[in-house]
Amino acid sequence: MRILIFLLLLPLSAYAGMMSFSVSPSIVKFETVQGGIKAFDLSFFNQGENAIHVDVKLMDLRLDAKGVPIISELSKNKRQWARFVSLNKTKFIVEARKYEKIHVTLNTPRGRAGGGYFAIVFNTTAPKSSKKSKHKQNLMTIGGQLPALFIGEVSRTGKRKAQIVKSAINKAPYTKDKPLKMRFVLKNTGTTHVNVNGDVLLRYNNKVIGRLMLESGSGLILPQGERYFVASWDKFAKYSNKTIKAEARFSYQGGRANKKITFKIP
Repeated sequence: MRILIFLLLLPLSAYAGMMSFSVSPSIVKFETVQGGIKAFDLSFFNQGENAIHVDVKLMDLRLDAKGVPIISELSKNKRQWARFVSLNKTKFIVEARKYEKIHVTLNTPRGRAGGGYFAIVFNTTAPKSSKKSKHKQNLMTIGGQLPALFIGEVSRTGKRKAQIVKSAINKAPYTKDKPLKMRFVLKNTGTTHVNVNGDVLLRYNNKVIGRLMLESGSGLILPQGERYFVASWDKFAKYSNKTIKAEARFSYQGGRANKKITFKIP
């Protein structure tokens, strides 16, 4: 089973029918040591007018090439630490306008270096009524779902390394509504996560004619993951029939990656 979570907000909120709730913090970044114990507290807030039932589940976490979290069932992947996590409660009912605290304990595995990742998913439904009614037997149960994402690292053991694996330019013709776009894909070949940012330097006849920012949200890439970066250029018309040299320059803690491409504006 896979669940795609499309928004990362802090606090992260969800609405399903009359159901409204939040989990805080929604993203936990931390450092730990091999064999150490790390403790966290999450706060679940029922913002609605009715009680809700919560079922908590530990799951694996990775990011797709657009930075969208993909949450999946527990595995034995060495970068996934969910199986080393315990919760003080996994099922509870939260009354309207009330908070519930969840205590999370990570027993960091020994012999591991670099980063480790997991997610805690909160599945919610309306509590079952003790009163049975023939008219309610066929009603649909409305529920919601929210994750808390954990991004960790064994201190001073991770290797940060990223490389550009793809580059492309969208096809002409270009217009104001469809500007020239340069796309690059970076792969994290290290052992821990990296936050990457970058730009593109444009040159014509060896003179710099522009600098474009490469956009990709937080730029976070987990180990062995990939991420798209895009730069848009809306001043292309001035260089029609000219050959342009572009250099993409990416930087992250402990390293850099560069890629040069040449193209002609139609």
